[in-house]
Amino acid sequence: METILQDGQCSIFGFVVIINIDNVLRFMIAKKVGNIHPIITVIGVVIGIPLFGILGLVFGPLLLSYFFLLIKIYETSSKASERLERIKTIHEHGEL
Repeated sequence: METILQDGQCSIFGFVVIINIDNVLRFMIAKKVGNIHPIITVIGVVIGIPLFGILGLVFGPLLLSYFFLLIKIYETSSKASERLERIKTIHEHGEL
């Protein structure tokens, strides 16, 4: 009976340690590799799980990161368009 109890305690301890290490490492790896802020990951998981079920653990943060990337691309594109328009107007006024 004691060995079963000790095995159960060891399993619970191992389970808790592995889950905590996984949570910490996931945030660190996402920050270093994908330059994703940990809050985006947490919000993505919170939103993704109700929408996609267990796959929301992956798809939630991924889709949220893609959304922010899309916003950055749009901002960069609009800034480039504004610069191009300024260059055209300066060029047109310079020739007159």
